[in-house]
Amino acid sequence: MAISRRGFLLGAAAGIPLGWLAYRYSPFTGKSVEVARAPLAMPGPFPGRVIEVQHPRALNERFEVNGDAVRDMMETGMRRLIGGADVDSAWKRFFARDDIVGIKVNPVGRAGEERLAGAVGVISSPEVLIETVRCLHEYVGVPKRNIIVFERYADEFQRVFGPTMTTRPLQGVRWHASAFQYDNEQTAIDGQNSGHGRHPNVVGYDPDVFVSMGFAAPEHDRRDDRRHRTHLSMIVSRMVNKIITIPNLKDHKSAGVTIALKNMSHGMNNNVARSHIGGVYRLGGATSGPNQCNTFIPTAINQRPLLEKATLHICDGLIGVYEGGPGSWNRTWGTWPRKSIFFGTDPVAMDHVGWDIIDRKRAELGWLPVGHVGLVQAHNGPGWSPSLAALAAMTPPYAAAAIALEQQRLGNIVSEPFDRRQPEHVALSGLLGLGRFDARDIDHRVVRLI
Repeated sequence: MAISRRGFLLGAAAGIPLGWLAYRYSPFTGKSVEVARAPLAMPGPFPGRVIEVQHPRALNERFEVNGDAVRDMMETGMRRLIGGADVDSAWKRFFARDDIVGIKVNPVGRAGEERLAGAVGVISSPEVLIETVRCLHEYVGVPKRNIIVFERYADEFQRVFGPTMTTRPLQGVRWHASAFQYDNEQTAIDGQNSGHGRHPNVVGYDPDVFVSMGFAAPEHDRRDDRRHRTHLSMIVSRMVNKIITIPNLKDHKSAGVTIALKNMSHGMNNNVARSHIGGVYRLGGATSGPNQCNTFIPTAINQRPLLEKATLHICDGLIGVYEGGPGSWNRTWGTWPRKSIFFGTDPVAMDHVGWDIIDRKRAELGWLPVGHVGLVQAHNGPGWSPSLAALAAMTPPYAAAAIALEQQRLGNIVSEPFDRRQPEHVALSGLLGLGRFDARDIDHRVVRLI
């Protein structure tokens, strides 16, 4: 806690008791240590540790990524994660030359086509992917044929990462997808689309590895037990023995945030659309969008092959999304140049840190914290004064007072499709033992390169 002169002056101007505005909240106070002989399964040997590496030249003014800066950031991040000076040892701490390594990328935030005109796309950057493959191959000795880049849908993968996969650094690297494309049924185990023939890169879902949850989409037959099941991708269960995830730093219209955890739950399983259901009518003709990501995400991740194989998480935060995620089809899509890459073995800690960063950015721009928006909230959308939004984001004990004050001034601007987007899945994943959620157990270290 530190006295904030800006908070003092704002409090005086607004007539709010000065004690409410005198402090800036900095939640992460943990001091992480390596767990001796810890399994690589989540949360891995460095629970609670999140290394953030920033580089001022990671992006130019056109949001183009600097590959040389990414290489420096990746080397620094991996060395700092293990607390050593040797980058070779950092990669060999997690991987061996005979591993078959899956790299989970995220294409959802692409720009163009039907997306918002002029939007800046946010995906797993090709530069980060290429550097990850290079390090596995050159430092560890993993043959390129034993590296599999993967994503949920083949059509989206080809559209976004197809050109990257043909570049020289990725020659010999394989790619696969769990299903051919999105469909509302989401129960086809083989992942194929009958109208397009069999796609050679689509491998489907494992019929023997699944979890059951007691809800289904309203339009589906609840007597069909397939509607309650979520099957794990064959890529995860049978094709690889280690996984690296490359998620993004993004707000999400249903889950609140989508970083490491949701990249796994929704990117490696089927029957995921039931986790965010819209159009349920309630009193007075109003519609409800229940947020079931809160329990779906930790339950889907808590399958033994996934939790044992997800070894390393490299969050691409070069460009962040503070509002309108996961995709630029949302009219409120908003991005900013964070110029960071995050490293960790603990996805829960990484998501908690990312959630805090997103809320702070929202506060700077006058948006409410993600946990305070939704159809059932009294206020949505922009229009907050940055000072009060910052109060809600940075000093949780007084968020309610700030919200009440702002509600007196502003009307209701509905821009949310779901009831609420409090990222409860992050805390619940911590309770399942997938990582550390308590801010007192999280060690967020920021390294700023010159």
